[in-house]
Amino acid sequence: MNYEKIANEIKNKVGGEENIKAVTHCATRLRINVKDSEKVDFDSIKKISGVVDAVYSNGQVQVVIGTDVPKVYDAFMEIYDVSNSNQSTDEEVTKNKQSAFSKLIDFIASSFTPILPAIIGGGLLKGIIAIFVAFNVLSIKSIDYQVLSFIADASFQFLPVLLAYTSAKKLKANPYIAVTLAGVLMSSSFGMLINQHAKIVLFGLPIRPVNYASSVIPILLIVYVQSKIEKYLNKVFPATVGMFLTPTISIFVNAILGLVILGPLGSYIGDYLGMAIGYLNQNIPWLAPTILGAFSPLIVMMGMHYSLFPIALQSISRFGYDSFFTPAGLVSNIAQAGAGFAVAVKTKDKKMKSTAFSTSITALLGVTEPVLYGVNLKLKKPLYAAIVGGAIGGLYAGITFVTSTAMASPGILALALFAKTIKNLINAIIAMLIAFLVSFLLGSLLLKDDDKSKKHVQDEKNELSVSSVTDGQIVYLSRVNDKAFSSEQMGKGIAFISKKGDVYAPTSGEISLVFPTKHAYGIKTPENIELLIHLGINTVELKGKYFESFVTQGQTVKQGQKIAHFNLDKISQAGYDPTIMLIVTEPQGLVPQVCVADNQEVTKSDKVINLIQG
Repeated sequence: MNYEKIANEIKNKVGGEENIKAVTHCATRLRINVKDSEKVDFDSIKKISGVVDAVYSNGQVQVVIGTDVPKVYDAFMEIYDVSNSNQSTDEEVTKNKQSAFSKLIDFIASSFTPILPAIIGGGLLKGIIAIFVAFNVLSIKSIDYQVLSFIADASFQFLPVLLAYTSAKKLKANPYIAVTLAGVLMSSSFGMLINQHAKIVLFGLPIRPVNYASSVIPILLIVYVQSKIEKYLNKVFPATVGMFLTPTISIFVNAILGLVILGPLGSYIGDYLGMAIGYLNQNIPWLAPTILGAFSPLIVMMGMHYSLFPIALQSISRFGYDSFFTPAGLVSNIAQAGAGFAVAVKTKDKKMKSTAFSTSITALLGVTEPVLYGVNLKLKKPLYAAIVGGAIGGLYAGITFVTSTAMASPGILALALFAKTIKNLINAIIAMLIAFLVSFLLGSLLLKDDDKSKKHVQDEKNELSVSSVTDGQIVYLSRVNDKAFSSEQMGKGIAFISKKGDVYAPTSGEISLVFPTKHAYGIKTPENIELLIHLGINTVELKGKYFESFVTQGQTVKQGQKIAHFNLDKISQAGYDPTIMLIVTEPQGLVPQVCVADNQEVTKSDKVINLIQG
């Protein structure tokens, strides 16, 4: 594989050097922050040899590559030094709107992604040590055990230092001052004061005696405030004076704020988070592993799994184990593999068979993006099987209270994390087997039914007409201001400018999807043809504001039945395009043909798309 060629093609397709703000990577994805997402050619990126998929999430272009991503990243950094492109103007930020929640997720992701190798490495070492202890190869009273333990614990104990550096880099604060502030929290002198004095004060201000080792939230709060203070100081002081005064004031002010306000605030948040985790562990231990086991693929697709890192690390810091994030990730990843192997066995497409087999093996090792994007999501039904398998495997893991001693990319190689006791390890293996078998068997059944339904559609040569979803004006997809739709990478279809914001079912069928933010709906016809109705562009950021839904998932509707309403004026005033997209995402072998003219006025009863035998 020519990594330099792949990196160069990706760089060009994201809009070139001038459009790049920052580049990082995780276990399987190259993550590129861009100034203008409209300049990114997602369709061309997906066609690059070596690229599995490309998505835009939380302000990042995420190029799914697989386990070779570190080599592509290194090649990317060789051909282009992004350090000079990390500044963006206010205009560029406005152009690339992000909700507060998206910014938070992006901040957490950027802070944790670079330190994952240290966390994973330390975690696996802890697991291996636990195996040696469980089989009496190593005694917990020996010097060997004590030395190995503090080696394995180092990345967790000094987590505030690691996070100080990465979060400061993300927020464009001075990373070395941030590390110094982490050192203040973890100073041995501060620890001595805690042990010697019941009450610690500075200039009359109380300092809460807290052990900040392994903590997450306090240092993130401190570095956030540091970035704001340094930005202000850099504006106030000229460069010649600022090089002395800015670091001095920054360390002094932020250290006091950290010890007196921000550190204690973060520790209180951590305490309450720990109490919530403790409550779940004691009363409903099966709940979190079941939910996360089922929906981890969707959480990963949205890039929201990073938001769970602080919770999992808080659990490890407080209780010495993680009872939901890593156990749920284990069963979810194995379920993805099981569904992928079902495709490898059932499909007659040689290319898909090869892809499914190879990516399923990587999923067994804990890397699921290739099988998720390249197989299960593409075929949909294997993804449904993986969700069910992950849920059942997670339920067993929760009932038997499977825990891990650290965080890692969970797969069969990470079983060492579950070896604290033989019983815990056995239950983890059973949960894996349940997730794999359920996903494999259900995936095989669903794919068999799918083949039958496709054959039925082709044999009967069914034709289907799809009506308008609103009263308004036709817009051809090529004119829609969103490349995901205008390039037809989501599927063929048509768009509308609504008059009143009322949205109707374009055909009879079952509501297969109601997005939580009420801006997107899926309909599945009796012929298994699937349609997507998307209300507005980037309106997911409104989190359901100005949208009203009249249907629920699983409900049967008739053509012309009102399913939603959205406030056109409010959405436009908020800066969003209210264009409605109607996409045929699964035509079942039929060919969608638009049967109306661009700019034509239509009502909900007018036919706009015919699906005919190709």
